[in-house]
Amino acid sequence: MSKKKIMSKAPAKQGKAIERTARAPAHKPLVNDNVHVFVDDQNLFWDIVNSGAGKGFRIDIGLLTLAACKDTAGKARFIASAYVAGVIPDDDYFWEVWKQHNFVVNRGFLGHGNRSKQDDAFLIRDMTKTICREAGPSTIVLIAGDADYGPPLEFAVEEGWRVEVFTTGRGVSAALERYAHEFRVVDEEQIRLMR
Repeated sequence: MSKKKIMSKAPAKQGKAIERTARAPAHKPLVNDNVHVFVDDQNLFWDIVNSGAGKGFRIDIGLLTLAACKDTAGKARFIASAYVAGVIPDDDYFWEVWKQHNFVVNRGFLGHGNRSKQDDAFLIRDMTKTICREAGPSTIVLIAGDADYGPPLEFAVEEGWRVEVFTTGRGVSAALERYAHEFRVVDEEQIRLMR
Protein backbone atom coordinates (compact mmCIF):
# COMPACT_ATOMS: atom_id res chain seq x y z
CA MET A 1 0.00 0.00 0.00
CA SER A 2 1.33 3.39 -0.99
CA LYS A 3 1.42 5.96 1.78
CA LYS A 4 1.31 9.51 0.46
CA LYS A 5 1.69 12.46 2.77
CA ILE A 6 0.68 16.04 2.36
CA MET A 7 1.88 19.25 3.87
CA SER A 8 0.64 22.64 2.91
CA LYS A 9 3.19 24.63 0.93
CA ALA A 10 1.45 27.87 1.83
CA PRO A 11 2.64 29.39 5.07
CA ALA A 12 0.05 29.02 7.81
CA LYS A 13 -1.13 32.40 8.99
CA GLN A 14 -3.30 31.52 11.97
CA GLY A 15 -4.31 27.96 11.10
CA LYS A 16 -1.63 25.32 11.15
CA ALA A 17 -1.04 23.05 8.15
CA ILE A 18 -1.74 19.44 8.98
CA GLU A 19 0.20 16.49 7.65
CA ARG A 20 -1.92 13.49 6.75
CA THR A 21 -0.97 10.03 5.49
CA ALA A 22 -3.25 8.21 3.04
CA ARG A 23 -3.87 4.71 4.37
CA ALA A 24 -6.62 3.29 2.15
CA PRO A 25 -6.04 -0.19 0.75
CA ALA A 26 -5.20 -0.36 -2.95
CA HIS A 27 -8.12 0.40 -5.23
CA LYS A 28 -9.28 -1.92 -8.01
CA PRO A 29 -8.20 -1.23 -11.61
CA LEU A 30 -10.08 1.89 -12.70
CA VAL A 31 -12.48 1.66 -15.65
CA ASN A 32 -11.57 5.19 -16.80
CA ASP A 33 -9.59 8.30 -15.92
CA ASN A 34 -12.72 10.27 -15.07
CA VAL A 35 -13.18 12.10 -11.79
CA HIS A 36 -16.32 12.84 -9.83
CA VAL A 37 -15.73 16.03 -7.84
CA PHE A 38 -17.56 16.80 -4.58
CA VAL A 39 -17.11 20.30 -3.16
CA ASP A 40 -18.14 21.43 0.32
CA ASP A 41 -17.44 25.09 -0.32
CA GLN A 42 -18.34 26.17 3.22
CA ASN A 43 -15.92 23.66 4.72
CA LEU A 44 -13.13 24.93 2.48
CA PHE A 45 -14.11 28.59 2.92
CA TRP A 46 -13.94 28.43 6.73
CA ASP A 47 -10.57 26.65 6.58
CA ILE A 48 -9.28 29.57 4.50
CA VAL A 49 -10.93 32.23 6.70
CA ASN A 50 -9.54 30.63 9.87
CA SER A 51 -6.06 30.60 8.33
CA GLY A 52 -6.17 34.40 8.38
CA ALA A 53 -7.47 35.22 4.89
CA GLY A 54 -10.54 36.93 6.33
CA LYS A 55 -14.24 36.71 5.53
CA GLY A 56 -13.80 38.77 2.37
CA PHE A 57 -12.02 35.88 0.65
CA ARG A 58 -14.05 34.33 -2.17
CA ILE A 59 -13.38 30.96 -3.78
CA ASP A 60 -13.52 30.64 -7.57
CA ILE A 61 -15.25 27.27 -7.85
CA GLY A 62 -14.25 26.97 -11.52
CA LEU A 63 -10.54 27.31 -10.78
CA LEU A 64 -10.93 24.98 -7.81
CA THR A 65 -12.66 22.33 -9.93
CA LEU A 66 -9.99 22.51 -12.64
CA ALA A 67 -7.22 22.17 -10.05
CA ALA A 68 -8.94 19.22 -8.38
CA CYS A 69 -9.44 17.30 -11.63
CA LYS A 70 -5.69 17.13 -12.29
CA ASP A 71 -3.74 14.07 -11.22
CA THR A 72 -0.61 14.17 -9.10
CA ALA A 73 1.54 14.85 -12.17
CA GLY A 74 -0.66 17.81 -13.16
CA LYS A 75 -2.41 16.04 -16.06
CA ALA A 76 -6.06 17.07 -16.49
CA ARG A 77 -8.67 14.34 -16.18
CA PHE A 78 -12.24 14.39 -17.51
CA ILE A 79 -14.80 15.63 -14.99
CA ALA A 80 -17.69 13.18 -15.26
CA SER A 81 -19.73 15.00 -12.62
CA ALA A 82 -19.40 17.75 -10.07
CA TYR A 83 -21.46 18.35 -6.97
CA VAL A 84 -21.10 21.73 -5.32
CA ALA A 85 -22.79 22.17 -1.96
CA GLY A 86 -23.21 25.90 -1.82
CA VAL A 87 -24.02 29.00 -3.78
CA ILE A 88 -22.04 29.62 -6.97
CA PRO A 89 -22.03 33.31 -7.99
CA ASP A 90 -23.04 34.11 -11.57
CA ASP A 91 -19.58 35.58 -12.30
CA ASP A 92 -17.70 32.50 -11.08
CA TYR A 93 -15.43 30.87 -13.68
CA PHE A 94 -17.18 27.58 -12.83
CA TRP A 95 -19.96 28.36 -15.31
CA GLU A 96 -17.46 28.83 -18.13
CA VAL A 97 -15.79 25.52 -17.23
CA TRP A 98 -19.21 23.86 -17.12
CA LYS A 99 -20.12 25.17 -20.60
CA GLN A 100 -16.78 24.05 -22.07
CA HIS A 101 -16.82 20.56 -20.59
CA ASN A 102 -20.56 19.89 -20.31
CA PHE A 103 -20.29 17.77 -17.17
CA VAL A 104 -23.22 16.99 -14.91
CA VAL A 105 -23.64 19.53 -12.12
CA ASN A 106 -25.68 19.03 -8.97
CA ARG A 107 -26.18 21.73 -6.35
CA GLY A 108 -27.23 21.57 -2.74
CA PHE A 109 -30.50 22.72 -1.29
CA LEU A 110 -30.78 26.50 -1.12
CA GLY A 111 -32.76 27.68 1.87
CA HIS A 112 -33.97 31.08 3.08
CA GLY A 113 -31.99 33.98 1.65
CA ASN A 114 -30.41 31.73 -1.00
CA ARG A 115 -28.17 30.20 1.68
CA SER A 116 -26.81 26.72 1.35
CA LYS A 117 -28.29 24.17 3.78
CA GLN A 118 -27.63 20.51 4.61
CA ASP A 119 -24.42 20.48 2.56
CA ASP A 120 -22.88 17.41 4.18
CA ALA A 121 -26.07 15.37 3.78
CA PHE A 122 -26.46 16.24 0.08
CA LEU A 123 -22.80 15.53 -0.66
CA ILE A 124 -23.02 12.17 1.10
CA ARG A 125 -26.21 11.30 -0.83
CA ASP A 126 -24.69 12.17 -4.20
CA MET A 127 -21.40 10.43 -3.45
CA THR A 128 -23.29 7.25 -2.65
CA LYS A 129 -25.45 7.59 -5.80
CA THR A 130 -22.31 8.10 -7.90
CA ILE A 131 -20.65 4.95 -6.54
CA CYS A 132 -23.80 2.92 -7.18
CA ARG A 133 -24.83 4.32 -10.57
CA GLU A 134 -21.74 5.50 -12.46
CA ALA A 135 -19.24 3.34 -14.33
CA GLY A 136 -16.67 2.24 -11.84
CA PRO A 137 -14.52 1.87 -10.09
CA SER A 138 -13.41 5.37 -10.97
CA THR A 139 -12.08 8.31 -8.93
CA ILE A 140 -13.79 10.47 -6.35
CA VAL A 141 -12.22 13.80 -5.44
CA LEU A 142 -13.58 15.22 -2.19
CA ILE A 143 -12.87 18.89 -1.61
CA ALA A 144 -13.37 19.02 2.15
CA GLY A 145 -11.65 17.64 5.20
CA ASP A 146 -14.60 16.94 7.48
CA ALA A 147 -14.85 13.55 9.25
CA ASP A 148 -18.56 13.43 8.30
CA TYR A 149 -17.48 12.22 4.86
CA GLY A 150 -15.88 9.07 6.30
CA PRO A 151 -18.87 6.72 5.75
CA PRO A 152 -19.37 7.37 2.00
CA LEU A 153 -15.61 7.30 1.43
CA GLU A 154 -15.44 3.99 3.28
CA PHE A 155 -18.15 2.68 0.92
CA ALA A 156 -16.17 3.95 -2.09
CA VAL A 157 -13.05 2.12 -0.89
CA GLU A 158 -15.08 -1.07 -0.29
CA GLU A 159 -16.31 -0.85 -3.90
CA GLY A 160 -12.74 -0.45 -5.19
CA TRP A 161 -12.91 3.24 -6.09
CA ARG A 162 -9.94 5.61 -5.81
CA VAL A 163 -10.41 8.43 -3.30
CA GLU A 164 -8.53 11.72 -3.28
CA VAL A 165 -9.02 14.39 -0.63
CA PHE A 166 -8.21 17.91 -1.81
CA THR A 167 -7.89 20.71 0.76
CA THR A 168 -5.81 23.69 1.84
CA GLY A 169 -3.96 21.40 4.27
CA ARG A 170 -5.84 22.73 7.29
CA GLY A 171 -8.97 21.34 8.88
CA VAL A 172 -8.31 17.82 7.58
CA SER A 173 -9.66 15.13 9.88
CA ALA A 174 -7.40 12.19 10.74
CA ALA A 175 -10.54 10.04 10.35
CA LEU A 176 -10.23 10.36 6.56
CA GLU A 177 -6.74 8.83 6.41
CA ARG A 178 -7.93 5.23 6.14
CA TYR A 179 -10.31 6.07 3.28
CA ALA A 180 -7.99 8.20 1.14
CA HIS A 181 -5.53 7.01 -1.47
CA GLU A 182 -4.07 10.48 -1.74
CA PHE A 183 -4.26 13.84 0.01
CA ARG A 184 -3.55 16.91 -2.10
CA VAL A 185 -3.17 20.55 -1.15
CA VAL A 186 -4.13 23.69 -3.05
CA ASP A 187 -2.68 27.13 -2.38
CA GLU A 188 -5.54 29.49 -1.53
CA GLU A 189 -4.27 32.11 -3.96
CA GLN A 190 -4.72 29.68 -6.87
CA ILE A 191 -8.47 29.52 -6.22
CA ARG A 192 -9.21 33.14 -5.25
CA LEU A 193 -12.13 34.70 -7.12
CA MET A 194 -10.89 37.86 -8.84
CA ARG A 195 -13.57 40.45 -9.54
